[in-house]
Amino acid sequence: MATTGLHALVDRLELLAPPAISTVNVQALIADTVIDDREIAGFVEARTDRYARHLVHRSTWFDVMVLTWMPGQMTPIHNHAGNLGWVRLMRGRIVEERYQLVPSTLSQGLDLAADLAAQKRGIELVATGRTVVTEPGAIASVDRQRAIHRLGNPKEHARDETAVTLHVYSKPHDACLAFDQDTRTVTRRELSFDNMIAL
Repeated sequence: MATTGLHALVDRLELLAPPAISTVNVQALIADTVIDDREIAGFVEARTDRYARHLVHRSTWFDVMVLTWMPGQMTPIHNHAGNLGWVRLMRGRIVEERYQLVPSTLSQGLDLAADLAAQKRGIELVATGRTVVTEPGAIASVDRQRAIHRLGNPKEHARDETAVTLHVYSKPHDACLAFDQDTRTVTRRELSFDNMIAL
């Protein structure tokens, strides 16, 4: 039975026992929640310099946030350090590009690495797929096997619109590894929010 609102989603997420936090279970909860566009309006704020990240809820097991993407704004290629993640399209269009590390002695363990002391060079990635999400309510996910991707709202037409997405991560997502294909490097990147006001 569907529930309504961000508060209800957060409450249902927090009722999950840690062993029940899985890609399938959390995706079902997100899909089963009706979220009115007006309810997330307070977390939507476009920036001209980069996409905006607004925290909705943070706990031991979950981060819930709203991201706003103007046309042309993309994340770097990044990993999720072994975390699970779900993205629900609220408005507009979002593109996900997926990658895998080319196996080498330099890349061993990087796909799940929680941290990195210094930049590493000689890293190679191969593109494995691209998905364009245009249906509001559609959900994409990353898991421990498919954990390197880039997400965003590429500028393709003059009529492109700002996109808004709802993100859920388990556990909270404070840092990632950012990959640069041109220089074949990987660097640890700390993540921050444009607000610290949450439910």
